[in-house]
Amino acid sequence: MSVQQEHATSETATLTTTESGGVYQSLFDKINLTPVSSIQEIDLWQNSETLADASPDERVTAAIHVLLSCLAKSGENVVKLDKSLLDFHIDDLDQKISKQLDAVMHHPEFQKVESLWRGTWFVVQRTDFRKNVRIELLDISKEHLRQDFDDSPEIIQSGLYRHTYIQEYDTPGGEPVASLISSYEFDNSPQDIALLRNISSVSAASHMPFIGSVGPKFFLKNSMEEVAAIKDIGNYFDRAEYIKWKSFRDTDDSRYVGLVMPRVLGRLPYGPDTVPVRSFNYVEEVKGPDHEKYLWTKRLVRLCRQYGEELCE
Repeated sequence: MSVQQEHATSETATLTTTESGGVYQSLFDKINLTPVSSIQEIDLWQNSETLADASPDERVTAAIHVLLSCLAKSGENVVKLDKSLLDFHIDDLDQKISKQLDAVMHHPEFQKVESLWRGTWFVVQRTDFRKNVRIELLDISKEHLRQDFDDSPEIIQSGLYRHTYIQEYDTPGGEPVASLISSYEFDNSPQDIALLRNISSVSAASHMPFIGSVGPKFFLKNSMEEVAAIKDIGNYFDRAEYIKWKSFRDTDDSRYVGLVMPRVLGRLPYGPDTVPVRSFNYVEEVKGPDHEKYLWTKRLVRLCRQYGEELCE
């Protein structure tokens, strides 16, 4: 089916038919619209203002332009242009978009951001702010917090101490922090144990429990399946790798630090039977054994919700 010739410039695409009346005219006659001779480049239609300013004639012409481009690329001999053909190419586009979106959403850095904000949303949505409860967000990475302590000659000169103790706990009219719940995941490295020591000193001074989390690396493993396979978890910590950890646990201030595990599912994979997407038929490619493609949040998110509920009672 010969339907068009396309002449593209940097800003517009000119559409002409090969025969009098043509397919465009025939299609537009059926919906009482008038085909336009040229349209803007398809990429420009991603701008909401451009889309809003376009007339119905331009929008339908652009849509048909995309369809005919798909037909040309497929190399198929189209005999009949019907709903099943349209649905086939729409589904093909949905699959391509889904693969591109999967690549973004399953990237480790993107998963960290989504996990953090979904966890925050979970806590905020389930907190009764009509009670005497307030949530503050402190935007600081674990590395920056470590650097804050390293750059301070004494704990009492650190930024965390100033923010939680001096400005709140030790100030008349201040509002002491009830608990410091972080998104940090700790392992048994000397650097992380030293950071926990510093945090515990600030927490003890402010009477402010600190809650963090641990993952497989804390147990010198690569996955939670390997952690679950540890036979005697009690004697496991008698290993030489945990000397600094056991030394930290013996300090008085360590009672202000709590570490929780494991992670919990942050959301179900997107799909028509789980979490439908309105804009297009997105089916997130996630299979059961491939755990890292699921969206996880820290266990402490659930703990934070329970903590808030207890404060409201």
